[in-house]
Amino acid sequence: MIKAVFIDIDGTLLDFEACVEESMRCGLLENKIEYKPEMLATFHRINDGFWLDLEQGKITFEELLQRRWATVFKALKIDLDGPEFEKYFRARLHESAIPMEGSYETLEYLSGKYRLFAASNGPHEQQVERLRKAGMLGYFEEVFTSGKIGAEKPARDFFEYCFGSADGIKPEESVMIGDSLTSDMKGGADFGMKTIWLNLKGKEKPDWVDFEIKSLDEIKNII
Repeated sequence: MIKAVFIDIDGTLLDFEACVEESMRCGLLENKIEYKPEMLATFHRINDGFWLDLEQGKITFEELLQRRWATVFKALKIDLDGPEFEKYFRARLHESAIPMEGSYETLEYLSGKYRLFAASNGPHEQQVERLRKAGMLGYFEEVFTSGKIGAEKPARDFFEYCFGSADGIKPEESVMIGDSLTSDMKGGADFGMKTIWLNLKGKEKPDWVDFEIKSLDEIKNII
């Protein structure tokens, strides 16, 4: 019997792609550089690679922050200081809270039935503030972030911390909901949790993922 739900933030509750595009466009405009939509694909390709390296312990979060935008600008042939733009980007992202479609209805439904926790890779204060700005923070018993825990999903240390704080909840009594196979689904499954994968990009579902959804409103058909 499911008693608790852990849910990812970026790409699941908040539209990370829209937040990134808004922050990138405004930052380039301030530097008198025209933003083009195809630039976003370059960012995501490079950013996804860095986050995968982080999840696998190949780099630290500080290394990601130092190298991410420098690598993006090199690929785009833009002459800007990457680490300086990273500071702007993170500050702008801190203020950005664009909800995913169906997120409020989903939280309302889940909070009425289960103990509800947020579980996110990212800076703690940033993620808490974005949930607050989106009007979502009050739904959660606790917000677990890699910035606070010191470990990234899918690391076992991340989930051990979560369940150590969520008194009385066992992994087999919980479900992990998220959009990332490598962090949300892998981490949850390896720890003995049920998994619900928000697959918005039409990827093939691995056998070890318990449930697949195309939109958040499908959750009520599963739990």
